[in-house]
Parts: sequence; structure tokens; C-alpha cells
Amino acid sequence: MRPASIWLLVLMLAGCAVERGVETRPPDTAAPTSVSDSPGSSTTGLPPTTTTPTAPLPRFDLSAHSVWFGPNFGSVDFPDLFSQPRRWRAARGQVDVIKFYANAVSGFPFDIGGDNVLSTFVDVDAFEKLLDWDIAIAVEAGAIKFFECSPDPWAEYTNAAIANIEANGGRVSFVAMDEPLIGGQIVEKGQTCGFSMAETAEVVVDYVDQVASAYPDVIIGDIEAYPHYSVAELEDWILALEEAGYTPAFLHLDVDIQRTEDEGQDVVADLRRLEDFTADHGIPFGVILTSNWTFADTDQRYYESTMRWTETVSTALERPMHVVLQSWWGPAPSGLHEVPVNLPEDDPHVYSHTRLILEVLEFLGRQ
Repeated sequence: MRPASIWLLVLMLAGCAVERGVETRPPDTAAPTSVSDSPGSSTTGLPPTTTTPTAPLPRFDLSAHSVWFGPNFGSVDFPDLFSQPRRWRAARGQVDVIKFYANAVSGFPFDIGGDNVLSTFVDVDAFEKLLDWDIAIAVEAGAIKFFECSPDPWAEYTNAAIANIEANGGRVSFVAMDEPLIGGQIVEKGQTCGFSMAETAEVVVDYVDQVASAYPDVIIGDIEAYPHYSVAELEDWILALEEAGYTPAFLHLDVDIQRTEDEGQDVVADLRRLEDFTADHGIPFGVILTSNWTFADTDQRYYESTMRWTETVSTALERPMHVVLQSWWGPAPSGLHEVPVNLPEDDPHVYSHTRLILEVLEFLGRQ
């Protein structure tokens, strides 16, 4: 793809605020319209889509229990996780993977992320420090959306994000696709790809092939929405991907907690069924532990809602194979997606994300 195609994608992304789980959140695909730094530098813009990193790639067994941490786009102390590591020493020792949204590390401005852009992370040596701490890096990225149905620009955008990280001292271990099944089927703002499940699967396989061709060591998995899709539909989706030639390296479930309550979904039974199905197909299964979106307006309400959701999940699964603590909620009055704050981990008066990591894991460990 020519660089101009990336600029076209950025312009398309600028006007779109698709929501994860459809009803609940802006995804990692709401990039702004202009670029303040010229492409081609080591910290901004679009570097070459392949690099030759020399640092070792953090590895762990995906089929073993792991903890994934996704700070909110605009959390005001995101860079402090790297400049003040003592403030989350205990939680840091429990985290296996940290997630960056592709927008934040693509080199383009990212309005809802505030200052949490590539240059900020480079300034605090974030990617190098994660290697030093043996914490793997994941990039969450779109593979198909209602306004751009070709996998080509999405693969190029993903590869640019990976290249930026690896040009600045890091290694990317994982890509988590942002709900491609919805992306191929939803009608939003009068636009849609209108794809069948099988057609969407073919696009995803093309995307995966392009990313894997540039970065063969990167492991690519999937995030999908429930109950927007029933467990039966999610099972059909996995089968469609397999039929197209791709088995996701992992499946992480994004649950609209409020919708499950409104519709009286049997969440416990559904989680158990999906865990059994993915196990039968050799796919590690994870659940995103986050707040009900109706309680995501303050750090304390986010914390309390996430703990309640954790209790529900533990009733079904005891402890998911992948525990994914991730926020995208907003905007706050500041206009940023910043709830909850990340630090410190040990102040009983601060309902931080790192404190939540410790208390979620303590709770799950008691089950």
C-alpha cells in the first residue's frame, strides 16, 4: 500500500467512533485527522513495516494462566507506569502482557488519548523497560470496520504500529484484533461491509497473512463481543475462521455487562460453554474484566463495578486462562478516556487500575 492510502484511512478513522460491543465503547480505531510530525522519524509517522530487532522476545505459554493489562487511552498517569515503576512494583510483578492501542503508537495524533502518544512512550523508554521487566507487548488493532472493508490498510496500519515500537527498543509479541466479526457485519452511520460470516472470515485471514508476513513472530488473536453475538454465533465464527485457514491464537471476550443484565442472559452458563468450546479447539480463552459502562464515571465506581463483574466471572470459570484488565471508558469531562487512574497500587483512598489488578488477582486466588 502506498503511504497515501494510510493517510486516507486516518481521514476515515477521524469521523468514526465505533463502539466495542457495539453499545458501549469507542474502539482503537478513532484516530484524528492531522499529523503534527512528519512521517519517517524513529518516533513518529510511518517507519518501514519491517525491522530487525535484536532484543529477545518475551515468551510465555499462552495456554497457561496470564494477566493482560490495558490502561485507558487517556489515563493521565499512563507514562508514570514507566517513569515511576516503584509505584506499581507488586502489580507489575503479576502482569504478563501490557496492551497499547494501535492509534496511540501509530505516530498519528490521538485526541481521546491526550498526551499518551508514541513520542510520550518513547520519552519514558516504555518499550525498552517492558523488555527489561519481561512483560510482553500487545497491540490492539482493527482488521475490518464498517467504513473500510479491505484488510490492506488495516494491515499496513497495524504493521506501522509494530514497527514504531520495535524501532524504539521494544518487541511486539501479540496483536489482538478489535472485534472483526462486528466490523464486517454492522450497519453504522449508513455504512456497512454487509459481509456474511464466511466473507468476514476471509478478510480476517487476509489481514492475518499480511501482518504475519511482515512480522512472523507476532502472535495474532481475536477479541469478540457478547451478548451482541450469542455463544452459538461465536462458535460458528471460530469454525468459519478455521474453515478459512486460521485458528485464533486466543479469544478474549468483551462483555456488555449492562446488556446481559437487561436481557437476563445466563452469563455463567455461556462463559462455561464458550470456555469448553475454545478448549476443544486449542484456543486459550480470556475475559475482559472491566466496569459496567453505566458505572465508569469515577475511579471508585469503576473499581467497584469491575470487582462485581469479577465475582460473576469467577462463579463461571473460577479464574479465566487469560485475565484481561482493560479500560476504554469515557469521555470524562476533560474529553479524554481516562478512567481509572493507574497509580499508585497501595493507597486505600485511590481506586487505581494497578490496585485493582492486585485485588482482582487476590480474589481469584481465593476461589
